[in-house]
Amino acid sequence: MSEEKKSGRRRWPDGYDPGRTRSQLVDSALRLFEEQGFDRTSLQQIVSEAGLTKGAFYHHFQSKEDLLWQIQDEYLASQWEAAVAIAESGRDPIQKIRSLILLSLEGVAEHRPHVAIFQQERRNLTGERLADVTAKRDRVDLLFRDTVQAAIDAGQLRADASPRLVTFGILGMCAWAFQWFRPGGSMKIQDVADQFSAMVLDGLAVDRAAFPSK
Repeated sequence: MSEEKKSGRRRWPDGYDPGRTRSQLVDSALRLFEEQGFDRTSLQQIVSEAGLTKGAFYHHFQSKEDLLWQIQDEYLASQWEAAVAIAESGRDPIQKIRSLILLSLEGVAEHRPHVAIFQQERRNLTGERLADVTAKRDRVDLLFRDTVQAAIDAGQLRADASPRLVTFGILGMCAWAFQWFRPGGSMKIQDVADQFSAMVLDGLAVDRAAFPSK
């Protein structure tokens, strides 16, 4: 079987590979947006860094903003898919909260440029693109909030806890980790997730003995 059929990608007669070209542009933009910021990065810098042309860029993206939106959209889609799998797993609500915290932190560890750009550059989106990313982010937030509410309803977390406030606290802690967490350091992402979970869940516990083990 040819390499083309194995990969499922179409290769043009002159060797052009659309999938690879798109990946090169995205990788270039991720590096430059994280290092310089969206505003200070030009389209020419993106294509030069990727070793491509503006013609190749416009074959895949409408504009620099469209590229930023697609980067954020793909990251949110992957996070949403994983979060839904956790929410629908049938596990105990507290276990789900632990898993959602770990999921958020794994995003920081494995896709730091995506998280950094999402946190710092989202303001550069406008119109329908901004509305789309905001709606998808809110959808993830609501899933977290529903999971916290389930733990309260199950009598595992304090009844006077605000699911909305708890969710903001969890997501804020996890998102801010992109500023300081470095893979390969002395602390693993699982260690961070365990400590974050302990801070949230022990602080709001009704009966710690009722919590399932990690």
